[in-house]
Amino acid sequence: MSNTYDYEYLKGMTQKIKDIMAKAVQETNNFCKEKILTRGGRVGSGMGTLLEAIWGFNMNQLLHRDPKVDCEIAWFPDNDYNDFACVKKNELWDPTTHRGELFRIEIKSMNKDADESKGHFDEIKQNLGQFDLLVVLIWTWKTDNGIHSYPYIEDFFIGNALEVAFLRDELHIARGGYFVDSSTCPDECLSKGIPCKHHGEPLNANGNRERITGPISRKPPGSSHAANFGGLVRMLKTSNDEMRKVLRKIRAENQTAHEYISFIHKNYPFEEFNQYTSSEWKALAKSLDLKPPKNKEELVNLIRETVPDYMDKLRNLYK
Repeated sequence: MSNTYDYEYLKGMTQKIKDIMAKAVQETNNFCKEKILTRGGRVGSGMGTLLEAIWGFNMNQLLHRDPKVDCEIAWFPDNDYNDFACVKKNELWDPTTHRGELFRIEIKSMNKDADESKGHFDEIKQNLGQFDLLVVLIWTWKTDNGIHSYPYIEDFFIGNALEVAFLRDELHIARGGYFVDSSTCPDECLSKGIPCKHHGEPLNANGNRERITGPISRKPPGSSHAANFGGLVRMLKTSNDEMRKVLRKIRAENQTAHEYISFIHKNYPFEEFNQYTSSEWKALAKSLDLKPPKNKEELVNLIRETVPDYMDKLRNLYK
């Protein structure tokens, strides 16, 4: 996607959204505490989708309060991949041509109490714009009186969508997956004289499509698609040294990747515990002049409890 707006202007507007993100989350939590009280709180309630929408409205209110800001949040009217777009105030917006559009925002939510997060960031890179943002909300049911509950956003991530997609895709390849090239599409689109719509679609190590829009000939038995690609937590999992090297290299080199990995590991600490080996935790302890306990769990707990910025130091082990 391209547009005619100045690079520095677009960069500044994405930064503006980032700067007021915490305030938008706070406003959302305040609204939920006042208006969305209930007895009990179902995990699979669809509440995450409602929180995403309320976040968008609150973000818009914050932008409207600033007389120096000439953009606002637009909500996509159809089933586009993206949820929101940042558009110019008082200008016509056309989602098809991107007229009046600065960049797009995809928002995902995960209930921290769910057995397994179902959130997916699976849009292929070619459909992402240079300044597009990914927002992830982690929420839970909270109670102040032990009787009534309300949805509460505990933590959030906001960052460049393309940079997170790069991390996701490199790990997909490290797992043995790959991406369709239109010249060698399994559906042989070009040889049939039809435009190939599958370029860039992910296929897993078994050659099965990961998205329903992938090649029809690569539909896995018993389902429309594998649907593992881009799991917000799952996409960071590694199972061998080569895959671990990929994650560590990208984390060391890319700030957005580091922030995303840190965000997931902060909220799902067992993922971090498994991601790094005992020898790596020991190496970190040695660099911090800590005497490591023999037990890995005790060692990790010691580092987490005594070194507030240990995630940055884990990253720096590979710089």
